[in-house]
Amino acid sequence: MSLPIALVRAHLNFQADERTDETEILNHYGNVAVAWVSAFTGLPFDADNALMMQAALLLVAHQYEAREAVTFSSAYQLPFGVYDLLSGLKRQVISYVPEPEVSTDG
Repeated sequence: MSLPIALVRAHLNFQADERTDETEILNHYGNVAVAWVSAFTGLPFDADNALMMQAALLLVAHQYEAREAVTFSSAYQLPFGVYDLLSGLKRQVISYVPEPEVSTDG
């Protein structure tokens, strides 16, 4: 599921007829953001979940503005707001499984 392109354009403050040639890259960034949010939270992306949608929009904006992973002038990789928005939704994944208790009664 991709993000609605009209919402992405509004988030990036594009005018109605501005930058129409960038639809393909914006769709790509939207797909990446949706996949990242799903992978991070361990939950399917839900477009009705405002936290997931906002985090995805922040990711799209970041990817659009900073097309390199890290630059010399900006040494951050993801907006901190994404982690803050999604931390409450993230499933805790641990590999610890307690061993069954063994009865010592005879």
